[in-house]
Amino acid sequence: MLVDTDEPLFIFETKYGNVPAHPFTENIIKAYDEAGPLQIYFTPKSNSPDQEWRVDRNTSGDVTLQFTVHPRKVDITTPMGPRVDMRRDQGGLCAVGRWFLPRPAVEREYHNIVELESRTGPGRNARRVVREDASYRVFIRKVIRGFGGGSCLESYMLEYDGMGWKETDEDLVALFSHEMIHSFSLMNLEADGYDNGWYIEGIAEFYSIFLPYRFGLRGLECLHNRLNAVLLEYGTSPRIEMDAIDAQHEFYNDWYAERIPYVRGCVYLLQIDSRLRKMTGRFGIDQNSPLDDIIVDMGKRWHRGEQVLARDWLEYLRPLLGEDMDVSEDFQSMLRVAGVVPGSRAALAGLKDEDHIVATSRVSLCYSSLSAYYELVIERAGEFTTDLLLAALIYQG
Repeated sequence: MLVDTDEPLFIFETKYGNVPAHPFTENIIKAYDEAGPLQIYFTPKSNSPDQEWRVDRNTSGDVTLQFTVHPRKVDITTPMGPRVDMRRDQGGLCAVGRWFLPRPAVEREYHNIVELESRTGPGRNARRVVREDASYRVFIRKVIRGFGGGSCLESYMLEYDGMGWKETDEDLVALFSHEMIHSFSLMNLEADGYDNGWYIEGIAEFYSIFLPYRFGLRGLECLHNRLNAVLLEYGTSPRIEMDAIDAQHEFYNDWYAERIPYVRGCVYLLQIDSRLRKMTGRFGIDQNSPLDDIIVDMGKRWHRGEQVLARDWLEYLRPLLGEDMDVSEDFQSMLRVAGVVPGSRAALAGLKDEDHIVATSRVSLCYSSLSAYYELVIERAGEFTTDLLLAALIYQG
């Protein structure tokens, strides 16, 4: 690989949503090529939180980087976000590579070799860990707080906490299905920065309802329950009229805004699927729909490295639905707490500013039930209490 000094050698993403990447400094990275050592230095990438990694001379041949990575320090107050960071778990480590691996800056074909060495203790021999196959995998780790997943190209990360034993079979199947679908069907960022969450999360939510039934893994009752839960969640959401781009900006700050791309995207796709099935006469939910053909073709294009955007989605729909609806107008219409707040549900339940939250139940259980409670375990004045319930957060705007 030959790179001039005026070109960046690597790009490093310094943040993933609300999760900071590994805190590298220039002096801890050892770099060399066939001609000898290289000096790495960081420069900010314009209009981006990413870093450009450059070197002090033109490179020659293969480039090797060596550096040490440490797990992220987390506690009960660490906000939940993308499951990419490296964490300790039950004697091991679990992380997504992009949290600590830079990517080549120039668009071309590379042969990348990643070698990991994990040390079991001071002074002991290192054990080299190299993945040799490309089979689909699920990585599971226990965390202090959280239940959910994060997808990669051929795998996903599943997180669970001490409350995980309360998860139902339907919730587990839905989560597993949702994250696996992410690995095969994605969409690129728009020019204005919108991440097309309606598609990425909506498709995953949509197929996590139907595919377990269509593949014979679960029965019709499970399908009905999941479908009704999504419709109830969206229909009763206090953010039902929130703009999609506003929801993206508030994704990590507002529980209900976070769910808008999931449920609105799913409801929109239910509508599109219904119209496509009516057009073709394929009414059985165990039958393929023209929607499936569109999603599969878009997924193939994305995996080939093509840019797949919302306009491509609309181009698929126009020949099929253009006479019956304005697909562009319909699409655009789809897009369009520090401390205890006095008088809030939290305040009425007895929560106080000085309380230390030790554990919680899963917030999303309140999304789809008007009678659900949000359970808290708190430490107050050195004593623990487990009887604090916040009545149905769904009522709290």
